[in-house]
Amino acid sequence: MDDPGQKKIFLTSLALAAAFVTLAGILTAAHITLPPCLFFRLTGLYCPGCGGTRACIALLHGHILQSLIYHPVVLYGTAIYTVYTACNLLALFTKGRHFPLRGMAYRDIYLYIAVGLIIANWILKNILLCVCHLAM
Repeated sequence: MDDPGQKKIFLTSLALAAAFVTLAGILTAAHITLPPCLFFRLTGLYCPGCGGTRACIALLHGHILQSLIYHPVVLYGTAIYTVYTACNLLALFTKGRHFPLRGMAYRDIYLYIAVGLIIANWILKNILLCVCHLAM
């Protein structure tokens, strides 16, 4: 990780992950529920983010398949972040001496895949809701 910009992105991502896990732990422990989706209440259709909160909670409880069903982008993001963090921590601690990897850099393709998953999930859930009358 020779680029100072990449190092800043990495350190920021570590701080954001710690904040997310802390907040999720507080919300889960306090049994705080979030309000229902306004988009769903107004239109009767799922929004692109519907299921994201449930997917995060399911993943925090170790229910990987359930998290994938609720919203696949949560599991995808977690997998990408885990690999990113592991590679960059190894590169940072070994400074490239015993580990040939230089760290994983941000690539736009990761974002494009995430957007594709969100759109595909949104369309599929609304087709199942409108055509098959299956509520997810």
